[in-house]
Amino acid sequence: MSKGEKKRRRALDAYATLQRAASMAAVHVEQAVHPFGLSASQFGVLETLETRGPAHQQELAVALGRSKAQMTAIIDALEARGAVRRERHATDRRFITVFLTDAGRELLVQTAPARSDAIVDIMRELSGDQRVRLARLCRRLLRVLDPDQSKEPDDDTADDVHDDTADDAPDDTLDDRPDEPDARSHNAPDTPAVATPLSSLS
Repeated sequence: MSKGEKKRRRALDAYATLQRAASMAAVHVEQAVHPFGLSASQFGVLETLETRGPAHQQELAVALGRSKAQMTAIIDALEARGAVRRERHATDRRFITVFLTDAGRELLVQTAPARSDAIVDIMRELSGDQRVRLARLCRRLLRVLDPDQSKEPDDDTADDVHDDTADDAPDDTLDDRPDEPDARSHNAPDTPAVATPLSSLS
């Protein structure tokens, strides 16, 4: 197998692993907010409104990576239970601003601890250094995929230099490089963060 083919294989394998981990983590977190009658996307709207204040419906769609139709359905559900309210622009009726209500704020307060616990439960499978590295790698991808939206401080220069150097190393060295040991045990095997069957993701 040529060097180029090995790099391509590693890229495909890394993406598949990233996609599966993200999907399973999302399912785990979504299960945590379900008892409160919320989906992960509905919680995301409430959290975004709490953080940013009132926002246009289209801005929420962009911020949460949802289509216009999906965001309309999400806002419809939240409005039906009194968690948000809509206001149309006085002169341009196409623009709809979404506001967080007191009921929505209370719902967010009730739900946030369960969601946070679910996230912490997943991330405790990584050591502190591994969590920092994961965040840096994700920010690096975000800068490439969405430069306008990614405003995180560029504090991972050293990490980037290390990665760039590794990319230039011989492929055999990269393939045989051992995984970083877990800080809790040098001999403990990796444990899946979420034991969610693949069938639940379909």
